[in-house]
Amino acid sequence: MNPFAGKIDELNKQAWALTLSSPERALSVAATALSEAEGAGYAAGMAEARLNVGWCEYYLTRGAPAVDSFQKALEAFEALGDDVGVMKSLNALGVAYMDMGRYERAMDFYTRSLEEARKHGDRLREAVTLNNIGEVCLEFGEIKEALDYLLRAYETVPDDGESELISSILLDVGKAYQRMGNWSLAREFAEKSMAIAKENGNIQSEGQCWHLLGLISLAMDRLELASTQYSKALAIAEALKNERERAAVLLDLGAIHVMTGDMEQALDRFRVALGSAEGIGAKRLINTAYERLSEAHEVMGDFRRALDYYKRFSRFEHEALSEDASRKIKNITVQYEVEKSRQEAEIYRLKNIELKEKTEELESANRQILAIAETGRLITASLDLDTVINTLYETLSHYIPFDLFGLALYEEEDKTLDYRAYIFHGKRVQRSRINPDPRRSYAAICLRDKAPVFVNDTANKPAGILSGEPIHYGPPAGSLMFLPLVIDDRAIGLLTVQSERRSAITSRHLTLVEALAPYVAIAVENSLIHDRLEALNHAIRGEKEELEKAAVSITHLANHDPLTGLPNRRLLFELLQKTFDIARRSGTKVGVIYIDLDDFKPINDRLGHLAGDRALVAIAERLRAMLRASDTVARVGGDEFVAVLASVRDVQDIALAAKKILEECGQPLSVEGNVCTVGFSMGIAVFPDDGDAIEPIVNAADAAMYRVKREKKNGYAFARDIEAEPPAITHR
Repeated sequence: MNPFAGKIDELNKQAWALTLSSPERALSVAATALSEAEGAGYAAGMAEARLNVGWCEYYLTRGAPAVDSFQKALEAFEALGDDVGVMKSLNALGVAYMDMGRYERAMDFYTRSLEEARKHGDRLREAVTLNNIGEVCLEFGEIKEALDYLLRAYETVPDDGESELISSILLDVGKAYQRMGNWSLAREFAEKSMAIAKENGNIQSEGQCWHLLGLISLAMDRLELASTQYSKALAIAEALKNERERAAVLLDLGAIHVMTGDMEQALDRFRVALGSAEGIGAKRLINTAYERLSEAHEVMGDFRRALDYYKRFSRFEHEALSEDASRKIKNITVQYEVEKSRQEAEIYRLKNIELKEKTEELESANRQILAIAETGRLITASLDLDTVINTLYETLSHYIPFDLFGLALYEEEDKTLDYRAYIFHGKRVQRSRINPDPRRSYAAICLRDKAPVFVNDTANKPAGILSGEPIHYGPPAGSLMFLPLVIDDRAIGLLTVQSERRSAITSRHLTLVEALAPYVAIAVENSLIHDRLEALNHAIRGEKEELEKAAVSITHLANHDPLTGLPNRRLLFELLQKTFDIARRSGTKVGVIYIDLDDFKPINDRLGHLAGDRALVAIAERLRAMLRASDTVARVGGDEFVAVLASVRDVQDIALAAKKILEECGQPLSVEGNVCTVGFSMGIAVFPDDGDAIEPIVNAADAAMYRVKREKKNGYAFARDIEAEPPAITHR
């Protein structure tokens, strides 16, 4: 199922729903559906969209484009085998050609549509076509025949038939009674059609009903009512941009103006109608416009223009009569050909039986050729061996009555066969590697000679194939074939199909599999290469991941203290640079606290260096836990640390942090059962107050720390309070 089908189908439904009420909007929606269906490769959506586009163009009186769209829709539906779509397209072509005055072409399509509808038992499509044939009869003035077709159409409509169709049939019946002069029945059917059209929003049909009611009112000398009804029909035709209906209504409105003596208004109506008719090439309407303009100018005494329009009318009338005669001759010819073909059908029936058998045989061969091409395309497009096997199995099972299907890979070094597929009666069977006997195995002979082995009847096997009785590595077969899979004159495996019945597998089957074998060999080779590349890629990916892990570990070791895991001096300086840059942009301060542990050496001397290391780790954890996530603490020496407080607004905040370090981190430590107390001498420098670069700031903090160390220990001091700066950290 195409993933875009639902959306495209919904667009086509919207287009069809809008066709009768707003053909321009419908055309836009249908064009969108067509574009999206083409982009998605959705054939059914394209066919339906083309049909909708054709109907929109028809209602917008664009005859040639409508015919082109209907023809493309017909071809698309035929390719899809969509019988309903074919009938709809045939009917649509008939409507378009009828509108163009090509009645013989219209009848040709209607006849085909009717035959298809009856063949498939589609009453709805049959009713549509009967109604359309009735409309052709109306055009020819065959009122009785028209009513016969229309009433049959009405009776054929299924109970759940479309309201649009029922409205159309009732309207055509009203037209028939109007032409018969039965005004009462004509108005009754027109009003019934109008009610259904309004109920279902069918504006096209509503406009035609108003036009018919105007004609009826005019015939009954109710000029004012007729004018009102014509005006409503005209408004709908102009809203829908239906130039044909617009021209027809304008001509009738102009006739009323002539009757009421409003000649200028009449001439204006006739001229606009002529322009619309000429724009769409509607000869009958053009001819009527010439006639009305001639009569109007004659009434006004403008005989020169009256004569000019009459000459045009006369010329068109002559052409129309000639075309009518030609159409009638063509219709007679068409009917003759149909009758003749029916008479000849029985004569050729027996001959056709023989021809059909030969045709079926050719079609079967053609289907096999197409199957080979399609299967070859599918299996060579896949790099998965299981997919290749499944596709091949499914295809061959349609054409060959086998019980066993096998595909094996050949290991030339040890002369063994590895069956990747061994399917018996539709079930996969596990097979271990076999080493076929080169004298008594059909498989070994096939691989040795790199040629097919075909045995139609194993009870009467051809002489010279094997030396002695064959060895069966599976169930006994009545008929079989083995085909080598060869690449560059190298056998990479074999394919076998076998049947328990004698003569079940024939030479025709051999021809089919022989044609497929090269595709299979290529597909198998591609899948094996793919598997080897995947294994190699997997190994490379594993090595790459190990290298990446090692690189991460090396980078971490280069930037972190191996004992505490804290950033080392190198990483500290990088982090300080980024922190200073952020502070410059945000207008904040950075506090740098240089920390040296007091009385730490006795721990090493008394408890040993291992205990000292554990104490350092514990202190590092305390410092890390106290600081914010945005802050940093680094180990820059044996018992020296640097804490960086980022985005500080006030120096007092730094002092509070220093006090907290003294209180929290100065708590006694338990190291290997011994309680130890460590002090903290801390010097604090503030960026940018005490410097605008890393080294001056760190040196200032270091100097402040030394002053605390000398004077009192276990405390802190700001660099700004120092009068004489001690040696820099980099020279210590």
